[in-house]
Amino acid sequence: MKVKFHLDKQLKPQSEGGMKVVYGQTKRSGYKLRWYLILALVISPLLAMAYYLYRTQVLVIAPAIITSYPVTILSTEKAIVSPIPTAIGDAITKGQAVFLLSDSTLDAETRFIEDELLKLSPPAPQINHLYQDSIAQSEQNLDKFKQIQRNYDTFREQGQVSEVDYASILNISNSLYNQLNNQKLAYIEAQRHLREIALAGPVSQAHRALMQQLVAKRAQQNNLTIRSPFDGRVIDIHVLEGERINVNTPLITVSKNITPDVIAYLNPKYLEYGQLGTLAKITFPDGTSFTASVNKPVEVVNKLPQELLTPFEGQPAYLKITLRFEGDLDPKYWIEGMEVEVRF
Repeated sequence: MKVKFHLDKQLKPQSEGGMKVVYGQTKRSGYKLRWYLILALVISPLLAMAYYLYRTQVLVIAPAIITSYPVTILSTEKAIVSPIPTAIGDAITKGQAVFLLSDSTLDAETRFIEDELLKLSPPAPQINHLYQDSIAQSEQNLDKFKQIQRNYDTFREQGQVSEVDYASILNISNSLYNQLNNQKLAYIEAQRHLREIALAGPVSQAHRALMQQLVAKRAQQNNLTIRSPFDGRVIDIHVLEGERINVNTPLITVSKNITPDVIAYLNPKYLEYGQLGTLAKITFPDGTSFTASVNKPVEVVNKLPQELLTPFEGQPAYLKITLRFEGDLDPKYWIEGMEVEVRF
């Protein structure tokens, strides 16, 4: 037979020596929370490693950027930025002036050359008319004398003119013929001389040199007006109004109004996913996803673009894959250089 002893403390745990004792609430939940935190701290590296292995070994994911192949226009002259007629996001047309530059020195040089050309005109003597008038007068005299000679021929046949008079008429006729021929030869020689002066004369050479300089200066002035090479939109403006720039300074970046492509950089071991027509899921930073397909042959590159590089990352070779969106893409996602995730 089992004997049980019941102490007063067991029967009345909240009583001590006939007085009521009030105990505090249990703190067992606090110990449980601490335990869970310790457990989570121990397990979290394992979970992170498992997630990393899942993304790198199971999923086929490639970093990518959105691009519509923009064109950055560079300065071809040293100049100062004039008031900019366009703003980022503006629609532009082919040939439209999208950027203006100014160069006061170039303008002054052009005006000086134009003034000098007004003072220095090429030689243009008006002797052609004199020669032509003389030749015309001689031809008229010769025609009149031919009529007189025909009359003398008739009188000679009738015996009314002596041989001496007829010989004088022939001498006069020959003189008029010689005079006309000499005038024509002189006219040809004068034209040749004028051509030589126009080609090699000092005034002509100076005029030609100034014209050559003026053409070069006007070409430089035309280069100060930057025009759009196609219909599109302004992506970025790299300088400010009033800024002094040098040659090859980036001025403005423009892009065509076309749905952008996705340029992904895939590990070479996933070469099979670079086949034309392969579908992929494009995820934007806001979580929105779209479907795209590979539309260009694979190219091998040596490194990632600057915007996709992380500190201390190596430079292995990647497969450069171009994808095109299936269907229309909302223009609000046409953001040049936006980083996206491509999942095959």
